Amino acid sequence: MAVSDSDSLIPRFLAELRRRRVFRVIVMYAIIGWVVIEVASTVFPGLKLPDWTVTFVIALVILGFPIAVIMGWMFDIGPHGVERTAPLAEVTDASAIMLAATQAQPSTKPVVEAPRPLAKPESDRRTIAVLPFVNMSGDPENEYFSDGISEEILNLLTKLPQLKVSSRTSSFVFKGKEVNIPTVVKELGVSTVLEGSVRRAGDHVRITAQLIETDTDSHLWSETYDREMKDVFAIQDDIARSIAEALQVALGPKERRALQNIATTDPQAYDFYLKGRKYLYAFTRRDFLHAISMFERAIELDPRYAMAFAGMADAYSMLYRYAEATAQNLQKAEQASKRAIELDPESAEAHTSLGTVMFTSGQFAAAEKQFETAILINPKVFEPYLFYGRACLAEGDFEKAARLFIRAQEVNPSDYQAPSFLGMVYRSMGRIELAHQADTKTLEVIERHVAMNPDDARALCFGASSLAARGQRDRAVEWAEAALQSRENEPHFLYNTGCTFAQLGESEHALDLLERAVDLGWGHRAWIEHDSDLVSLQDNPRFRKLLDRMH
Repeated sequence: MAVSDSDSLIPRFLAELRRRRVFRVIVMYAIIGWVVIEVASTVFPGLKLPDWTVTFVIALVILGFPIAVIMGWMFDIGPHGVERTAPLAEVTDASAIMLAATQAQPSTKPVVEAPRPLAKPESDRRTIAVLPFVNMSGDPENEYFSDGISEEILNLLTKLPQLKVSSRTSSFVFKGKEVNIPTVVKELGVSTVLEGSVRRAGDHVRITAQLIETDTDSHLWSETYDREMKDVFAIQDDIARSIAEALQVALGPKERRALQNIATTDPQAYDFYLKGRKYLYAFTRRDFLHAISMFERAIELDPRYAMAFAGMADAYSMLYRYAEATAQNLQKAEQASKRAIELDPESAEAHTSLGTVMFTSGQFAAAEKQFETAILINPKVFEPYLFYGRACLAEGDFEKAARLFIRAQEVNPSDYQAPSFLGMVYRSMGRIELAHQADTKTLEVIERHVAMNPDDARALCFGASSLAARGQRDRAVEWAEAALQSRENEPHFLYNTGCTFAQLGESEHALDLLERAVDLGWGHRAWIEHDSDLVSLQDNPRFRKLLDRMH
């Protein structure tokens, strides 16, 4: 759905001016123009030049202003010299190209080979995966800390436009596994890999990191840091800068600022924040509540910790959607995300958090504004595309949802969620062949993931749905039941397995699972109404009663 009101267009236009660095051009031109006029006013009379020559210089400076602004809009000076600034359409929506992809006749090519927006050749961008750092502390309870260090370094690197960074969900597939570099290259398609270890003892931390070139299996850089916990932020910054230097990435003032991890200066608050993120990825009611508790502790120690507020917003949103659909949870999510943006207006994560709240509450126009702002701030972050696509799917805007899921795949090719949702979208559009291609892509990714993580219930749920869509009944049932073995009282997993059985034509069993999910707190009416996996239930009286019970 396009935004047409001026309240939405003005912030987006200003954000685009910032992205293209037009304000910098205006300031520089004003300074240079003033100097030229001052010199002319001072020197020309001494040279006995007519008075009109000074006026002529002033006129030239004024006439040159719009030209400078236009050139600033079109071009930028980067590490490769003067370069054309990519239009926003190439960075985010790529509307014309992606729309052509979704409306094209079905082909024999996989859906991931749909036309892509124009971009710089991959040869000009180094690709890197940050593997989860190994916990060497001897205490499994410190696992959250080593994972958090890895994730924070990864997040810093995504702020460098010259790098293409494999996402957390892709890199963390290898957590706890003995894998070699060729395996990582095969799965993630990267040219460099960062790996390391963390040993923590009280307030002391020892972090070892090494950057490996995958083609030669040689070390480009390595370092060991023995510091106190209060220095952990400086360590992360130093690692990110050292990687940039090793990969010969030119760092301008903007990039150098981006690599400064200044989210908080309190190491204990940071510790609670990392614990909160760890709980958030578990997708159970208990863990969502634990995450909220950890984020609250972080905020108590640092009331201006924007990322802790964003994390709290995510936890409350997920608690509402997957476990406890109360108005209070949604209100707390909105308050936390708005506070995060107040503290850090340039945080893509904070805008994504608020967008998720808005889309969950059915405020789709407001959600669109927040997701597009997040993408403008950092077009390489995966989550804004994914949740923006889900918002469009819930609203019934299938064509736009398809474009966003395709873009999400491009940003994170190793994630199974985007192709899975893309299959749902194509089925809703009646594009059955494209849906089959998306399902095939989903299964390829999930089967590799499950081979290394056989107990990942969320991946099993997504895989079961794709197997059902592909007509592989026995395997679909096997995966769905495996997902429920340890999550039988969790609404999120009950709902998703219910979708699988609905696809298999087992309506009564599917409704039993869906009703139980809603009874236990699952809630998002807009989503369930547009879920193509449940199309076989649309005219079932039990299903209509179930919808009537939801907000």
